[in-house]
Amino acid sequence: MLVSAAVTDGPPRRVLEVARLGAIDLLVADLVRAELSRILVAKLGWEESQVAAYLERLDSITADHPTAPEEAEAVTGDPSDDRILACAIAVEADVLVTGDRKHLLPLGGVGALRILQPQTLLAELRG
Repeated sequence: MLVSAAVTDGPPRRVLEVARLGAIDLLVADLVRAELSRILVAKLGWEESQVAAYLERLDSITADHPTAPEEAEAVTGDPSDDRILACAIAVEADVLVTGDRKHLLPLGGVGALRILQPQTLLAELRG
């Protein structure tokens, strides 16, 4: 979701705007920040200064940067996604917002944690 928010206007960027307005608390795990930086540089060709500026804007609306556990129960089929999921559960997040249709969205949720696409969260917030 955060990569999409960085490069296009649409639901992911609107989720960040909702967080900026204080309607939701945005938590971005350190693991997610590192992966975001890697993708923006390696796959999208961003300069380090561009990444730093985006992370600074993101940090200005982020409530916390929880640390993902080094190891997590295999649930999703992807170890990195398992760590993100474990982190969201550990901080008792209500919702994990993602665009990951391969590993995370098919779960729908784990325990009390719901896993939603950005547009689904936005629709719920609109009531």
